[in-house]
Amino acid sequence: MVGADGVQSNVRRLVFGDDTRFRRDLGLSVSVFSLPNFLDLDRTGLLYGVPGKTASIYSARGNREAIAMLFFTASPGAGDRYGGVKPGREIVADVFGGEAWYVPRLLQEMWQAMDFYFDTASQVHMDRWSDGRVVLIGDAGYAGGPGGNGTGGAVVAAYILAGELAAAGGDYGTAFARYERLLRHYVAASQKQAASAANFLAPATWKKIHQRNRFFKLLPYLPIQGLIRKLENRTASAIKLPEYLVPPALNAADSTAAIEPL
Repeated sequence: MVGADGVQSNVRRLVFGDDTRFRRDLGLSVSVFSLPNFLDLDRTGLLYGVPGKTASIYSARGNREAIAMLFFTASPGAGDRYGGVKPGREIVADVFGGEAWYVPRLLQEMWQAMDFYFDTASQVHMDRWSDGRVVLIGDAGYAGGPGGNGTGGAVVAAYILAGELAAAGGDYGTAFARYERLLRHYVAASQKQAASAANFLAPATWKKIHQRNRFFKLLPYLPIQGLIRKLENRTASAIKLPEYLVPPALNAADSTAAIEPL
């Protein structure tokens, strides 16, 4: 069984026990939902911040829609963990109620959004990612939090896990051990990068907000572009993917062929 059910993983809780041993809150809560692109944004976004809070809106799906992302600082354990949808909306409305800019419109759209998401931003740290025939993948086993290569890391992990399972010829214990050994350094680098996300996503002071805003204003200029590309790729490319050789005989009619790592 592969547990790929995210930060709130039921598989992790059922197999590995008390969830509080593994989750580390980053002091940040986040809400994400889609809404009409009422500002006609064209492959761009806008940001509004006050100390401890950030509201943003970005174009999405070919500019046909927009995505709202709202961040705010929160004490560890705060939020709507394992709760229903309505309490999360109420928390966001209470935190951002009375703010200026387009925040009132964002909150109005939030109540109508069918894909509303809300939770505290957390990392998951575990000594092992498998137990018997159960293995965790992606955020379920090693969530990094915002900026922690969550989606890309999960794709990388799926590729390696699938390759190692096939290469081990049914020996899942060997496959799980190699999968974890190959990914540990990569995951650690991603989690380290995301550990201070709150300082950028919801700066605590006006000074830090102004510093972040100046950073964004510099983005169009070439020197800073090179730095951003380097930062983006630093952890994302911190792993060399194995190449798994698939024999020609491996097809639907012959499921016994092995895949050997090159």
